[in-house]
Amino acid sequence: MRATVMCALLVVACTPATTRPSFAPIPEALHVVINAPPPRVTQFADSLLRADTIAVHFVSSRDGFLETDEFAGTYRLRLWADPDVPGKARVTIEAVFRPADDPSRTARDRERAAPPGSPGQLRAEQLLASLKDKLGVTTY
Repeated sequence: MRATVMCALLVVACTPATTRPSFAPIPEALHVVINAPPPRVTQFADSLLRADTIAVHFVSSRDGFLETDEFAGTYRLRLWADPDVPGKARVTIEAVFRPADDPSRTARDRERAAPPGSPGQLRAEQLLASLKDKLGVTTY
């Protein structure tokens, strides 16, 4: 009886559900390994963006994901923080924009990589630099 209850608790505790989107970051996204676990990276990025008055649409420290509202017109940032080695996170930051509204396509299909020098790309680079400065970076 005890083993059955323990097994049931284990099955209930391990859920494959995630709040992350079903799509992967764009190939042009920025990548780095930060010297902090994914939840800490996500929380720190959230506080940096909010302090910079960029509204955060969604954040999940548990899943290591953050998405901003649109800013500077049509730009949006997304951050994925995946576990690397213990105590480190493999961080990906994408900056995207929507050049035109086309209701016949999904929201993700309408997004394009923010061009170099655009407000979205500059903000992604600033966020990455702040994470590196405050939490440290690892180069393999």
